[in-house]
Amino acid sequence: MLSVRNSNFPTIALLSVACDNGSGQDAATGAGRSDLAGVSLIEYQITTLARAGIQRFLIEVENIDGVLIALADRCAWRKLTVDFVRTGGDILRHINADDRIWVQSGQLYVQLGLVETLLKSTENFIATIDGRDENRAFERIDINTRWAGVSVVGYEAIAMLRDLPEDWSIISSLLRQALLAKVPFRPLSQQHVHNGTLTVLTGAQDFSELNRQILRRRVASRAGYVEAKLFGPILARLVPLIWQSPTAVTATKFAAPVIALAALALGLGNLVTAATVAAFLSIAANALRLAVTDDADGSDHIQSLSVVTWTLIILTMFGSAYVATSYDDNGLFAAFAVASLAYLTHKMAMPGWAKQVLHSPAALALLAIIGAATVGITNILQWIMVLQLSVLMIAGMIRDAEGKKSN
Repeated sequence: MLSVRNSNFPTIALLSVACDNGSGQDAATGAGRSDLAGVSLIEYQITTLARAGIQRFLIEVENIDGVLIALADRCAWRKLTVDFVRTGGDILRHINADDRIWVQSGQLYVQLGLVETLLKSTENFIATIDGRDENRAFERIDINTRWAGVSVVGYEAIAMLRDLPEDWSIISSLLRQALLAKVPFRPLSQQHVHNGTLTVLTGAQDFSELNRQILRRRVASRAGYVEAKLFGPILARLVPLIWQSPTAVTATKFAAPVIALAALALGLGNLVTAATVAAFLSIAANALRLAVTDDADGSDHIQSLSVVTWTLIILTMFGSAYVATSYDDNGLFAAFAVASLAYLTHKMAMPGWAKQVLHSPAALALLAIIGAATVGITNILQWIMVLQLSVLMIAGMIRDAEGKKSN
């Protein structure tokens, strides 16, 4: 019997772009197509698993073309290892006896949160869902159960495929071996299927619906009144167009730091109003990049481009305030107060309406634009500081009043 319990975190994922995954349906992986959020499904799968902690990937293929080689090169740039396999013997050359392997169906989308939950298991398993008709896109195991498209297995299961013929599906054969060896089932809630956390993609309509879900989630995850009311509707129309062009996706990644660098130059050149406008555009460009390229799924992973962008925007605020006041320290104090309050409020629990104001860099940038053109950058930074403190005090008073009522 295959070993079930193993404390080692799964470090390798077995994925597939082969034309058949054993379910009798053509795989919708299309390594050369940008079907899912501007990338191929296989690249999206790799990105999600990499965020969850997996760094090595084995991809079942029929043929290796230039598109797959380019994918492996992009992954190598991100310090991820990608190897291509055709048989069980190929896989054995890339794994060790104590490895645990994440196995995922070629047609499957799994949201990051569910991936992270499943990876915490110390036991090997076959993830399953109910055998009901609405789950017919998933591969049937028996009359009441279907394979949810995910398993975690050990070296012994892979070793059983040592002599698997080259034209047989590795993932499907591996599932059969795990079933015969009585690897435990891990039933998943039907809610994962209903809410799109777990989705089998069989055609263009499935991809379109999932793209809409991903975009809604990305836009909704950005706090702030301006971000929701102004950026949200614009991004909903703009992002699907950008996803259709790999060149546009690449340009979107670097627009925010480039604009922020221009804002810094304008601020140091004492063109304060222009600098604040450029800072606002940089914030908008960063929101666009996150909507186009970053499916955080509720994760707190910090993207390095965001760090660069925010650093340049903060330096723009300090530089503009310092230069505009003829190198007086008052502007620096005001800029420091605003930046500190913005940072601290992100660490605080507060009601939704307060977050709409204090967690909206775009709103603060709009105020800075208006103030820089009228009362001066130092004065408007002071007034922004007053606004931040006022919102905090009002939120605290409301919370205290509600606490007294509940008592």
